[in-house]
Amino acid sequence: MKKHMQFSPPSDTGIPPHPASHWSAIASAGMQARNFAGGYVARTAAIAPDFYSQTSLIKDIARLCDPDEPISDQTLLNVAVKYFFAYVHDGAQADEIPFPEISALFELFGRHQSLNEPDDDIETMHRLRQWSPVLRILADAPRAAHVMRAVINQKAIRPCLDDPYMGVDIGAGTGIMLLAQQIQARRLGYEDVFTWGYQDDPVCGERTHDLVRALGAGSVLLADPGRASASNLLQGRKLTYVANEVVAGIQQSYGAINFFRKYETFFEVAGPGLARTAFFPDGLIVYSRDVGVSLILSRENRFQPPPEYWDATFTPQGLILEGRVTPMHKLGADFYQYIE
Repeated sequence: MKKHMQFSPPSDTGIPPHPASHWSAIASAGMQARNFAGGYVARTAAIAPDFYSQTSLIKDIARLCDPDEPISDQTLLNVAVKYFFAYVHDGAQADEIPFPEISALFELFGRHQSLNEPDDDIETMHRLRQWSPVLRILADAPRAAHVMRAVINQKAIRPCLDDPYMGVDIGAGTGIMLLAQQIQARRLGYEDVFTWGYQDDPVCGERTHDLVRALGAGSVLLADPGRASASNLLQGRKLTYVANEVVAGIQQSYGAINFFRKYETFFEVAGPGLARTAFFPDGLIVYSRDVGVSLILSRENRFQPPPEYWDATFTPQGLILEGRVTPMHKLGADFYQYIE
């Protein structure tokens, strides 16, 4: 496996000065079931598929930021697999990575929770295990590409180019939605773009921040947006876009602590600045076995359940994206044709 140089992120946060306060930033594929590259390893010695271009991730992103450059599902899948590689290998975003290296890394992730093989790179396996909680979304490359498409193609945005673009991810995970927001903003014509995410896992959060900063895609704050002190950064701002990468995961469960309280605090603090804000997802369909009900969570109800269900646990059944309901198990299905 190719080694990559260490990257030292800039010290500034990339977040515009707050009017009232100042901050400094601090699967196995899918659910161990989808290893998108495994087939290439086994059948074709990792011959690059048609969607893959051996250009650097940085160059691919620059092209996607150009509004005259068409975006296809293949180009998004190409970026998704390179983002996964760059997350694991410092500095790889600037390199032209041969596809066999990409494929080999996915293969490693497909078994990273098991014992090492004799020839495994120990440091790489350690990183995969350390960052496993967030890498699960990236490791399901079709799913990662799908959520990028949903953000970039968001139709609900009403651009106001006199104001800066301000995007937030309240569950930043790997930061890929912050990257998608940057692409979205540039394609809409914004010149002043500020994006930042919240990540309360110190191990993954540091890595996500480093990569996001390296790509010029904003910053990640090591903070829980469910705490008012963390969300105070949002006061007095006109937010353009709000995402939550966490909802793109599978085998998630949502309750008061890890979901409802975050949105409750977010809307209480940022409410006045949400008049023109678009959200990912547009809506979330959830089910609780505890109380036997299904709910639609959206900006209209502030992603909150009725008070009597506040203490219940819910599992996601589908997302409302791109004007339609997408069942959770079909998120990414549009992209399967390119990897079969």
